[in-house]
Amino acid sequence: MCEIISDIRRVKSSALMPAIGEIIAGGGRVRLTVTGSSMYPFLRQGVDSVILAAVEPTALKRGSIVLVMRDNGQYVLHRVIKHKRQCFYLNGDAQQQIEGPLLLEQVIAVVTSVWRRDRHIDCRGLWWRALSALWGLALPVRGYILSFYRWLR
Repeated sequence: MCEIISDIRRVKSSALMPAIGEIIAGGGRVRLTVTGSSMYPFLRQGVDSVILAAVEPTALKRGSIVLVMRDNGQYVLHRVIKHKRQCFYLNGDAQQQIEGPLLLEQVIAVVTSVWRRDRHIDCRGLWWRALSALWGLALPVRGYILSFYRWLR
């Protein structure tokens, strides 16, 4: 008889992020399960996981999803809305407020792909980039769109 044992553990991000930062700085990639709802509908809590990799500051573009450390030490995974010289501005897909300016030194990693259950989605793909751009344009009316979507469900 086989016994299934789960090794899944919940760990606070403050304890995990230094190790993740080291792996990424060494050229590695890390897969993390999404927690929180700020990136809904593109990233769903407990359903999706993301692949994080190192990012070159010059490769940081509008629409990229990045892992950053805020000034207060909190870690967040949000989308780049605006990029100016040495700073940038972020926004969660389920939010309407823009956060920033943040410094390039605060970027820990960039999301290169998403796993939705067992389906792989490349963030550099045309379909993902097009939907991301449209969602960015919808910023002023996102609240209404999300409310309507939740009402339909």
